[in-house]
Amino acid sequence: MNTSSAAETKQEEKGNGSGPIASVSDTLGFGSSPRVRLYRFLGFIAAAASGVVYPAMAFYWAKTFEDLGAVTDADTYMRQIRTMAYTFMILGVISFVSLCSQGFLFEMAASKAMYELKTQWFEALLRQDMAYFDIKDVSGQASIVSSNANKFKKGVGRKLGEGLQFTITAVGGIAYGFYSSWRTSLLLFAVLPLMAGSGFFVQKVNTTMSERSSKNYGDAGGIVYSTVSSIKTILSLNACQTFINKFETATEKAYRSASKFFVWVGLGNGLMMASFLVSYIVITLYGSFLLYKDLRKTGCDPSGIIDDNEACGVTGTQVFGALLGISFGAMGLPQISAAVEAFTQARSACYPAVEAINRKVGSQTDDDKKDDIEMQADSEMPAKREDIPLPKYLIDSSSTEGKKLKSVEGIITFKEVSFAYPTRPETLVFDGLSLNIEAGKTVALVGASGCGP
Repeated sequence: MNTSSAAETKQEEKGNGSGPIASVSDTLGFGSSPRVRLYRFLGFIAAAASGVVYPAMAFYWAKTFEDLGAVTDADTYMRQIRTMAYTFMILGVISFVSLCSQGFLFEMAASKAMYELKTQWFEALLRQDMAYFDIKDVSGQASIVSSNANKFKKGVGRKLGEGLQFTITAVGGIAYGFYSSWRTSLLLFAVLPLMAGSGFFVQKVNTTMSERSSKNYGDAGGIVYSTVSSIKTILSLNACQTFINKFETATEKAYRSASKFFVWVGLGNGLMMASFLVSYIVITLYGSFLLYKDLRKTGCDPSGIIDDNEACGVTGTQVFGALLGISFGAMGLPQISAAVEAFTQARSACYPAVEAINRKVGSQTDDDKKDDIEMQADSEMPAKREDIPLPKYLIDSSSTEGKKLKSVEGIITFKEVSFAYPTRPETLVFDGLSLNIEAGKTVALVGASGCGP
């Protein structure tokens, strides 16, 4: 990671209303070793192969109309059946190998990238100054390292491969549909929003149900943890029933939250199946109309397999091919949306890590942030804690550079020192403090509450 992308990240933060996100280069910058890059490169090849399988399957399925309807002898007929069976077996093997390779390669790359994210993030946290932890929630920083790392792994792992896979499937399927019959495909586009929307709705409901269920059951688990860890205190206060009631309430909340989504899951599945049935109705009525129109006008062959009769402008193979191509393309659209959402969450999850890692002495954004802090100090309304920019980073405790003293006497001297925390710039902790501490002496600075200043 480096500071050259800090300005890019800052611009994306301003342009995104849902919260700050890291740049694409910063997000994919974790796991920069040659092995991880090789994993990703091979994973993209496997994802491309997986994405091509469905358009190829649509082509061969449509081709069965022509091959099975051909007027041939029994031996030729069986030979064509065997050829088609072997073709689909080969497609199945390609799909199996490519999907397994795709999942393995992207997950391996994501695991190594996540390890690098967590280690660099943790190292960056240890070298931050007190101003950083005054602005940032210390307990929150400790907890989000693992949770954000899991989101990061999901977005740059399996979901990244699926995004490429289904993008190729959607583009290839729709392209083949228009190649087969542009008029039929154009009509099917009217049903495409329903097919894609219902699939996205089902996926969104399942994701939301899973997230809320995990959160609610996590709350119930938190009650169990706090109860067991403080069991002596609870027993001494005779508060067992109180915590039992809290656990029952949290579990009941989790149950109700999960069960109310089942209606929406059923509705989404019904809409998705209905959308495919609507597409079948559309293709059957309109395709039959096109075939009957040409057949009645010219007496053409709608199957396109009779040698001594001219084929119709639109054949049954083309109509069925358009149906399969558009259907497979529509099937991939919700998956693309899910992959984009997961990658966006990964960018958002690694932003705090990028912010901490890029916060170095002499970083490009320090001067801008210093101006922001001075403006906030002069304003009457205090800024929110999370909105306060980090002050200029002056001392890197992990750095080995700088002047090294040959000998230290141990005398500590403060001369007119003034100090305030970034979240409370109007409250001076030290206001012109001058103090001499002789070597070998212990001095404690005690505030009004008996604690530190």
